Amino acid sequence: MARTSLHTKVHAELADVLTEPVVDSIWAIKKQDEPIDLFMVELMEMKHKSETFTSLIRGLVLDHRRRHPDMKKRVEDACILMCNVSLEYEKTEVNSAFFYKSAEERDKLVKAEKKFIEDRVKKNNRPEKKVCNDSDKGFVVINQKGIDPFSLDALAK
Repeated sequence: MARTSLHTKVHAELADVLTEPVVDSIWAIKKQDEPIDLFMVELMEMKHKSETFTSLIRGLVLDHRRRHPDMKKRVEDACILMCNVSLEYEKTEVNSAFFYKSAEERDKLVKAEKKFIEDRVKKNNRPEKKVCNDSDKGFVVINQKGIDPFSLDALAK
């Protein structure tokens, strides 16, 4: 059924290639007695490949390597902490501007921004102790939002 449906949407060669990954992705997210949540499937475009080079990735696709030179290149038997927290100063999503009367005012705002991020990082200080229960396991943090150099330094220690 999926192959027939795909043949009405894309050219025949691509439909044949896509059939198996599409069906497998639906089976991977299907929960018994619940409707299928298509938001659990993400399509990613790879600009340097053709559409016939398509596959289903069962797991996480990370777009960065380790971000700090003191972090390990390889970790086995690890606890993984998934975060969705911004650990960097963020620009506003709307156009906005700050007007300063003096350089001291600007410096004061910059210090306040840095302190906000430092406090957020310190609040999560030593998360591996909470996640791994003081075991000898490795520890990996995967953050879905931004992280600045100060936060990387703090987490790398």
